[in-house]
Amino acid sequence: MDIIKNAILVFLLIFSVSSCSDSNKQNKSEIDETTPKLTSTDYVETLLKSVKHSPHEPFYYLFVSHEACYFQILVNDLPVYNYFNLGQVVTPIDIYSAINRSGKQTITYKLYPQTESQQGEGAKTLLDWTNIKIEVFQRNKADTGKNTFANEKPVVKHSSLTEADGKTFIGKDKDYYECSFTFDANVPYENKGWESSTDLSKLDQKELLTKTENAYKQVWQMKDNKKVDDFFALVFNKEKENAQCEYSIKNDLQESLKNYMEPLSAKGYKMQPLENYKLVLYGGGRLVRLEQTSLDKRLRGESALWSKYKDEDGNVIASFISLYLHIPKGKTNFEVIR
Repeated sequence: MDIIKNAILVFLLIFSVSSCSDSNKQNKSEIDETTPKLTSTDYVETLLKSVKHSPHEPFYYLFVSHEACYFQILVNDLPVYNYFNLGQVVTPIDIYSAINRSGKQTITYKLYPQTESQQGEGAKTLLDWTNIKIEVFQRNKADTGKNTFANEKPVVKHSSLTEADGKTFIGKDKDYYECSFTFDANVPYENKGWESSTDLSKLDQKELLTKTENAYKQVWQMKDNKKVDDFFALVFNKEKENAQCEYSIKNDLQESLKNYMEPLSAKGYKMQPLENYKLVLYGGGRLVRLEQTSLDKRLRGESALWSKYKDEDGNVIASFISLYLHIPKGKTNFEVIR
């Protein structure tokens, strides 16, 4: 009997150690915490101290008009806007989070066939009259209220190319068209960003996918369990750089914190399954994220990390969680940078 008891104890011990080992392996952190650690209580105060202000604080933004296409816009190979709806974009598109320093900035737009129309079925390819016009403007952060756009300055204007007749879109009959142009920005800050980070395109892509999936699962669990401070411990560098790009003051940071916290306490809050995604590299191959593969215009091009909740009027709101990851020079784990 003693032999049997001892055998059972040894088996249980081995099983316990093995289970702990497997659990640790599954829960291995792929995203490093940053220093200092942000929390929900010191978020505003900590970031407010990190922002350096200047007499002139320029914002850069876009006005876009388009016909017969859907589009995506990237600045310095970082997505800043997706549009897969009918009608026009009537508000300016802020691009500050993609500008890390003064100098040449690259705007890339990607055009797709407008598969729906107000009459029903849309087009399967880009059309003769497909076009897009993008204007870059700059204004001062201090200009607010009625003066917000009173002193704005045009920086550059770009129109999609046409054939020799000056009318026909050069990308007609294609199911995808991409073009880039540049402008010069002058900002009073310099963010480290991801310029010196590991070139992820040179890594084994299957291993990178697994690593990225684990990182997203790590954040998904935090969001699902509403572990706010565990999440904030990962994002200081992201929040610091975004706050600097925006020249954030206390009100701006309070609004950012509210945007993080509000869904968690809303009625019906629920993280959505992490599924139907693809791995996409950005930032010249130095940023990675998991992106929806759905062609549903509500999901297309969005982060694979998202939740649903109900607002005060009972409307269902989809909240997509930005999670661009990079591996800083000299490290092997990810950090959140946008």
